[in-house]
Amino acid sequence: MLKKTTQVDHVSAEDLTRTILDGVEQKINAFEERLTSKEPPEFLNRNQVANYLGISLPTVHDWSKKGILKPYKIGNRVRYRREDIIATLERSRES
Repeated sequence: MLKKTTQVDHVSAEDLTRTILDGVEQKINAFEERLTSKEPPEFLNRNQVANYLGISLPTVHDWSKKGILKPYKIGNRVRYRREDIIATLERSRES
């Protein structure tokens, strides 16, 4: 097994920690900005939901029947709001 090693010279532990924390904070802020944007809701089809969540189409169908995912019937098509999917993920993370 080959191990990767990173060596940092002439940087204090405090500076390295601050640099890492700043980078993480920037990523979190960018993610929050995407989540709280005031754009119109984006609707996903079943295939997109399955790819987004990394699950199978039968699981999307099962979760819709169980009320885990909230489907919207638009004509003869079923769609899911991205906001609802993200909210479901956040609720599951909290429990």
